[in-house]
Amino acid sequence: MMKLLTEIEFNIKPLEEPQDETSPQKSNILLNGQITAAAIEGIVLEACIKWHDFYLVFLTDDIPHEDMLHIHLLDHKLKTLDSATIGGMYTTGNFTDVELVAPNRVNFNFIGGTRWHIDLLSHPQRCLPIISTPKGVYKKSLFSRHFKISGEPLPETI
Repeated sequence: MMKLLTEIEFNIKPLEEPQDETSPQKSNILLNGQITAAAIEGIVLEACIKWHDFYLVFLTDDIPHEDMLHIHLLDHKLKTLDSATIGGMYTTGNFTDVELVAPNRVNFNFIGGTRWHIDLLSHPQRCLPIISTPKGVYKKSLFSRHFKISGEPLPETI
């Protein structure tokens, strides 16, 4: 079962400690209004979906003309199981039109009207980095995944 969580159920608080310009900005997670020790990349919560005992979290950086979408799958203890980032230099995206498709698919729009799809996996799968991710998607764990991302980004126009 999938459920889109409210900001009361799941939220974030950007870290106040100074970070260098090269590291991504991070935020602490709040569950039911209570701050936790868990921190994830991104500072603007776009959406959080509860799937079984997992949280699928979508965050952006709030950087005009280079907004990246960070996608994190967390377990029930808020440990990051898998992460991916969609975006690139000089690309701006708006995260819109979230659609939950039972039993395990999430659809949304980001960057240039591209319709993206995430299929949540009940068990991690092995994958090959270049073959397994569409253009504009960057994964941290290169050889395994807990979700599949698909989408067909449109070519850039001038």
